[in-house]
Amino acid sequence: MEVLTKGLKKYLYTIFLLNSKGIKITPKKIAELTGHNAASTLEFIKNLQEKGYIEYKPYKGINLTKKGLISGDLLNQKREIVQNFLSKFLLFEGEILTEETEKLFYETDDILEQRFGYFLDFISFCPASLPDWFRGIKSYVQSGEMTEKCSNCIEGSIEKQKKPKCKNC
Repeated sequence: MEVLTKGLKKYLYTIFLLNSKGIKITPKKIAELTGHNAASTLEFIKNLQEKGYIEYKPYKGINLTKKGLISGDLLNQKREIVQNFLSKFLLFEGEILTEETEKLFYETDDILEQRFGYFLDFISFCPASLPDWFRGIKSYVQSGEMTEKCSNCIEGSIEKQKKPKCKNC
C-alpha cells in the first residue's frame, strides 16, 4: 500500500467504514466523524481522489475505488491486529482499548503490524501453554500487586545473579 499520512489514513478508514455499513458518504458526514471542518475535509477528499482511492462528485457523494476498497480493507485488518494485541497481551478493554487502538493503529508501520500479526498467529496454533510470566503479568495488571509465586521467582533470580560468573573466582 502507498504510504499515506495519518490524516489520509483516518479519512480513508472512515470512508471505508461508512461504505461497509451502506451509509451514503458525504463530506459533511465525514467531517462530523473526524471532527474536522468542511474546508479541511474537502482537502483530504480531494487528495484521496487524486491518489485514486475515491471518486467524489459534489451532491452525489463519495465512492471507494477498487484501490480504496483494498486499502481500506488492509487498514481494517491492521486495526484488528493492533486491537487484538492490545487486548490479549496488554490487557486493555472497553473504551481505553478503543482509544489506544485508534492512537496506535494509524502510527504503526507495516513491519510492527506484521510482527504483531505473527505473534498473534503463533500463539493461536502453538500447543505450548501460556508462559508463567504471562499469568503473572495478568494478575499484576488486574490487582497492582505481584503474586507470591512472582515474588519467589524474582528473589530466586536475584540469588542466581549473586553467584560469581567467572569459574576462577
